[in-house]
Amino acid sequence: MKRTIAVIDAETDPFRKGRIPKPFIWGFYDGERYLQFDTTEKLAKFLVKTDCICYAHNGGKFDFHYLIEYLAAWDYIKIINGRIAQAFIGLTELRDSYLIINEPLSKYKKDDIDYAIMEPGRRDYAENRRKIEAYLKSDCVYLWEMVTEFLRLYGNTLTQAGAAMKQWAKFSNEPPPETDAIFYKAFSPFYYGGRVECFESGIIDTDFSVYDINSAYAFAMTHTHPYSANFERVDGYAKGADFYRINCLSHGALPYRGDGGNSGKNYGLSFPHDSRCREFSITGWELAAGIETKSLQRIRFIESIRFMRHTTFAPYVNHFWQKREAAKAAGDILGSLMAKLMINSLYGKFAANPENYLNYMIVPRTESAVLAAGVPYKGGIGQWEFGGDMGCWLLAQRSLDDFQRRYYNIATGASITGFVRAMLWRAIHSSEGVMYVDTDSVAVRRKGAAVAVGSKLGQWKHEGDFDRAGIAGKKLYIFRGKRGKNGARSFKIASKGARLTQLQLWRVAAGGEVFYERETPTYSVTKPLDWENPKNSFTNRLIVNTAKGK
Repeated sequence: MKRTIAVIDAETDPFRKGRIPKPFIWGFYDGERYLQFDTTEKLAKFLVKTDCICYAHNGGKFDFHYLIEYLAAWDYIKIINGRIAQAFIGLTELRDSYLIINEPLSKYKKDDIDYAIMEPGRRDYAENRRKIEAYLKSDCVYLWEMVTEFLRLYGNTLTQAGAAMKQWAKFSNEPPPETDAIFYKAFSPFYYGGRVECFESGIIDTDFSVYDINSAYAFAMTHTHPYSANFERVDGYAKGADFYRINCLSHGALPYRGDGGNSGKNYGLSFPHDSRCREFSITGWELAAGIETKSLQRIRFIESIRFMRHTTFAPYVNHFWQKREAAKAAGDILGSLMAKLMINSLYGKFAANPENYLNYMIVPRTESAVLAAGVPYKGGIGQWEFGGDMGCWLLAQRSLDDFQRRYYNIATGASITGFVRAMLWRAIHSSEGVMYVDTDSVAVRRKGAAVAVGSKLGQWKHEGDFDRAGIAGKKLYIFRGKRGKNGARSFKIASKGARLTQLQLWRVAAGGEVFYERETPTYSVTKPLDWENPKNSFTNRLIVNTAKGK
């Protein structure tokens, strides 16, 4: 890296309902010097004159929002999935390190501290201040070590998936595959996400166990998948095809976008298990699993699609898997983490849709009339148009230029995800008393033959034994572990989008309601923090059991 790599971090008021936390100290570290700033303004003035690439962990959803007023007018800003991925303050380029290392800092190193000492009135005591400053410095140093190691190993890329694709290009000795929007549209019906399903709901007193696949998608990638842009369509059935369109009666084996069965409601992605025939667009992996488990009836083949070229990612996966195992054996936490990132981040890039991305620019609020008229853009397509309110700025947006649109191969991504769903279906079908499944894991009363436990890639890991479950919806549950030898229990919980207590999870699973009040405000690029009315910056919601229909 020719440019200096630095990191910043802030300590703020502890999170509390209805209060927007304010930074009271910032740290900056570039591998040689560590500096502290007691105001955001002082940090910004320093960054304006400092030529570096500066990272903040989860900065695009937190730290950078305190720096928005110091960004450069009429400059580009990159936003990915609502996250400020890249922005500029004078000579400093800001980047969110979560986009290259999507793990909490604690996965590597993180010191302990009592956040209560950061409350106003307590943080100025000399001893507390010393602890806070030491904690902030250690966070900066640890983050810098993680970021610089990633860049040393994988190059100067903005995202983890981009780095993984570059690594794959080295292994394959050729550029990554490239298709177009027509190809993407043709094969998007075969691309689905992971299977998340509540087979039971409510409070369930029973003995059961949870098993997870060791690196499911990485294991899928060690098999052969379509890779070229060339394919042939065959009416009816063709042996060994990569994709099929069929009409059949499926007993839970196949994914379907549409209704949830006899209820008549639309549940998005579902896995019908009823007496109605439907048209399914599926991978060959899922067809094989459905036939093998005798879960499909009245099959009528509409079309088979066979690709001219295939590939396996086994050399790539095995390389990083072995590096990770070696790092674990040597106690190298950072080395293990770096290898893990590459193992898990490649497959998703193949199905990325550039239509979901835009170019963005920061515009002074005084130029609202100019922006409303449409700011012309020479040399590209479209023009800059209003994209949202960004506090002291306006956000302009326009479509990507043709050279920025990169379609890889959604058929490759579809085949990989289909392999994992087929693997999961075999586990579901062979097991007894299936209660809940999520992408690569099952909660079952008795595991089946398809759940082969072991430590190897693609085998199943025994996550624990439990004696009570509270299932309230997808990614909303609590599992109570059996008592250990010391009489203690462990709990496995999930409450996506909310931090519910164990008591709240049991209540929702039992059919009750919980009004969830977030302790953290919503950091949105187009919905600035409302300092005058802080409550407007918090998103609260009512949480109920959404799996009661099962």
